[in-house]
Amino acid sequence: MIELPRFDDHKKHLQLISLQALEAADAHRAVREHLRLSSEGIEAGTHTIGLKPGSRIYLVACGKAAPAMTRAAVEILHYQIEAGVIAAPRHIDDLSPSFQIFHAGHPLPDAGSLAAGHAAELLLENTTADDLLLALVSGGGSAMLELPLPGIELEDLRRLNTLLIQSGLPIHKINIIRRALSRIKNGGLARLAAPARVLSLILSDVVGDRLSAIASGPTVLKRASRAEARQILQESGLWTETCASIRFALDRPDPPLESARRPRNILIGNNSRVVHAAGQKAHALGFSVKSVTTKMQGEAREVGAHFGLRIKNLRKHRTLEKPTCLLMGGETTVTIRGPGLGGRNQELALAAAIALSDTQHVAVMSFATDGIDGPTDAAGAIITGDTAARARSLGFVPQEALQENDSYPLLEAADALLRIGPTGTNLNDLVVGLIY
Repeated sequence: MIELPRFDDHKKHLQLISLQALEAADAHRAVREHLRLSSEGIEAGTHTIGLKPGSRIYLVACGKAAPAMTRAAVEILHYQIEAGVIAAPRHIDDLSPSFQIFHAGHPLPDAGSLAAGHAAELLLENTTADDLLLALVSGGGSAMLELPLPGIELEDLRRLNTLLIQSGLPIHKINIIRRALSRIKNGGLARLAAPARVLSLILSDVVGDRLSAIASGPTVLKRASRAEARQILQESGLWTETCASIRFALDRPDPPLESARRPRNILIGNNSRVVHAAGQKAHALGFSVKSVTTKMQGEAREVGAHFGLRIKNLRKHRTLEKPTCLLMGGETTVTIRGPGLGGRNQELALAAAIALSDTQHVAVMSFATDGIDGPTDAAGAIITGDTAARARSLGFVPQEALQENDSYPLLEAADALLRIGPTGTNLNDLVVGLIY
């Protein structure tokens, strides 16, 4: 007789599930699975790009997974890469001197972001039709690799981004404005590479995997509308708060688009891959697995509360034939209402803990696959039906902590925080609910 998983082992089960999920999210592994060098040339997915004796390969990598993706590409292509520019959240020490490495900012662009953008422009200024740009794109790349329109200074860009983040505008409208001010976004990197061919390997941190939205689509050829960006700023009442250089840039007509060859954009990793791997491990551990969604969105506290109630109702009203694992993937948002400390996964977990108060033999884990949840050192949290009661016994009021966006201190005191450190990848968030 097979022994069913027990609640006493829930931390071990969640650790094993998270480890397999993170293995599936590994950026180095994703590149190695999709990129090959053969006698025919470079093979990527189902595509083969031929190389002539004089062909040069240039590499530009941006985003949280840039270091791991670059290392994998170098292992595969070796000396074939002529030179490269890398815009990443941290420095990389062990690459060839032919690579320029920039420690770049996120979520706001910084001097490193602009330096990387200028370096990429210089790298690609003398390409030929036989050359190839290998672009390695991951979440965070929009801020880390930037080349604003002439006349726009870094401080102008940072001030506008802060204004937009605090405005309450939907993210798709914010991105329309950002793209209209950039020479990298909306296929700008591919245009800088012309007349060279472009191959882009992309890791998605966007729910729905729309390629033009991942890092603002540096190799996805689209037109950015200055008039549309200007209209959004005017209708939202932000136009007069926007600095003169940006107003001047958006008042000018859209320039004719520079020609570029159609890039090969290949998605090599997304959140569905993470959820699938988590489900495989949960099944191997003896759980019945149900994938609720890979398009999780919405306010973190609301998503967490609904997930907790769903688990509670399953526990209360239905006899489960065997322990059950519920999975969700995607990325929630947080509306800042108070001065507290936390992140979207911590808020989701705390809301689930409140909903599951005094529910026995259940556990929920919510974490960011990049290992960073908000401005904290935690990736997320693991809660049970006892977490809220434990917090109350320590002097916390869970509902008040949630209202003040102050989930971190409560979860830390309740020994519920999940710390894994930066993972070097970014495929959104994973939520796991276990019912024993």
